[in-house]
Amino acid sequence: MNKKSIALLSVAISSSFLLTGYSEKSNAEEAYPDRPVKVIVAYGAGGSNDLTSRVLMKEVGEILNQPFNVENISGASGTIGSTIASTAKPDGYTIFFAPTDPIAVQPNLRSVAYSLDDFKGIAGVSYDASVLAVRADSSWETLDDLLKEENTDTVINRGHSGVGGVAQIFLESFFDQTDLESRDIPFDGGAAAITALLGGHVDAIGGTAGAMMPYINSGEIRVLAAAADERLDHLPDVPTFKEKGYDISLGVEFFVLAPSGVSDEIVTTLESAVMEAANSEEFKTFVDQRGQQLIVRDGEEIMAKNRRDYELFNQLIN
Repeated sequence: MNKKSIALLSVAISSSFLLTGYSEKSNAEEAYPDRPVKVIVAYGAGGSNDLTSRVLMKEVGEILNQPFNVENISGASGTIGSTIASTAKPDGYTIFFAPTDPIAVQPNLRSVAYSLDDFKGIAGVSYDASVLAVRADSSWETLDDLLKEENTDTVINRGHSGVGGVAQIFLESFFDQTDLESRDIPFDGGAAAITALLGGHVDAIGGTAGAMMPYINSGEIRVLAAAADERLDHLPDVPTFKEKGYDISLGVEFFVLAPSGVSDEIVTTLESAVMEAANSEEFKTFVDQRGQQLIVRDGEEIMAKNRRDYELFNQLIN
């Protein structure tokens, strides 16, 4: 075989390998998902983040004919799970169901090993307003009752889902505008804060309406005020802080992200499935029962919203 023939053969073999690799990649993306997908939730079981993710991912799994299995990786106000999600293999088989806290708040408070640039947006699905709540047997039946404790010796033990989260910032925004004496008590997630309130370990908690709704409906928890622009549909008798003269409107958005290196084809598949799942009757019913607001955004929209929220909390914190 002459040199020219050898050279042509080498080119042909190289091209064959390249085409084979490209074909395998294309086939894999076209078949996605062909096995179960892990969904990281950066908080413990039982809270709003966890429950919302499970209802949504059940629907996504049915749409894409593969299980989307939630894995709780809690700790450090959601930053541990967020770090693991940001460094996951970008093949679409590990995705991240997240709230506002670890993405837009924590990076403003501490050094974290990730940023928004480490993720691609899949879709936003719902919003949950912050509320201030007490036990149903509390002597504080209204926000005005609580405010009567101003300039007294009463120290209010106030709990929330974790240091630097939306709930803590919301509580500080309110208490800093009053003459109430209080002690800040963080917990590992909203469910733990609710348990502490019901057990009498704290006097009041800040958190999302959605996380507390089952206990509100059962008569175990009373909401004193909501951090929203308007009264919540599910709590029409509860005033907003704005009605009481406090300019506070804060809450948590829930959304799905993927590691930044994931292909556009996989993002498109996930985006379509998540948005379809968010508009399903099952998820709408859940959101309605939990007192959340259904707000469905595509991947680009939710990333833009996260960047705006990052700047908002940067201003609030600094």
